[in-house]
Amino acid sequence: MFMEHSAVILNTTSDSKLSYPEDFINKIICGDCLELIKYLPSGCIDAVLTDPPYGLNTSGIKNDRDLSLFYNVLPECYRVLKNDSFFITFFSTKFLSHLFKNNPFSYFWQFILYCPESMVRSPIGITKYMSCIVFKKGNPKLVKFKTDIFKDTPGKMVEPDEGFINHPTPKPKHFIKEIIGMTTLENDLILDPFIGSGSTAVAANQLNRKFIGFEIKKEYCLLADKRLAKVKEGGKREVYYKRKKYPVGYTS
Repeated sequence: MFMEHSAVILNTTSDSKLSYPEDFINKIICGDCLELIKYLPSGCIDAVLTDPPYGLNTSGIKNDRDLSLFYNVLPECYRVLKNDSFFITFFSTKFLSHLFKNNPFSYFWQFILYCPESMVRSPIGITKYMSCIVFKKGNPKLVKFKTDIFKDTPGKMVEPDEGFINHPTPKPKHFIKEIIGMTTLENDLILDPFIGSGSTAVAANQLNRKFIGFEIKKEYCLLADKRLAKVKEGGKREVYYKRKKYPVGYTS
């Protein structure tokens, strides 16, 4: 069962008139997550799952030289997350120690994505895994028990059911789905403040979860919207940009 969606892109400004929940549930909103998250009421989110910019200076990723954006949004993520819920984030092994500094959440565990074809350099040679760190607010329980190590699909920028994903760091959808399935229930609301190519939204939709996504780059919002369209047959969709309606795929 696929949930209804209508990805909405807004060029948000200080005078934008947004209302929760109608402008947020199952929406991807183009704008600054630090501003957009303030619209969300406290304790409305069942899980946060994200892949933030974390200091690697990846080409095409806005603010990826700077870790401060992630740290600035952490307190707001804590505010909007319900008690006894999970905050889950990908993070660079290089900067992993920074993740535990001034963090309002408590450490729970980690998921590992084994990447046998990886050629990413590290201080010991080539790294073959990706870390996804699980924090908690309160004392949440896993929905189901499985494993903490998963294997990457060959070609990290290609999804078997979607093809090439035009984004520098897309996370494998099957891995995201495993995490969502272990940490949330159907109809739960998942927030991704750095949604990028939309993997969290697509996985949530396929597992009958609701989502809220923030992304500052318009082209990635459009990419995420197109990916969502592939998991929902038919239905009229519109993208909102600069408070005007354009067909999906419009670029200015």
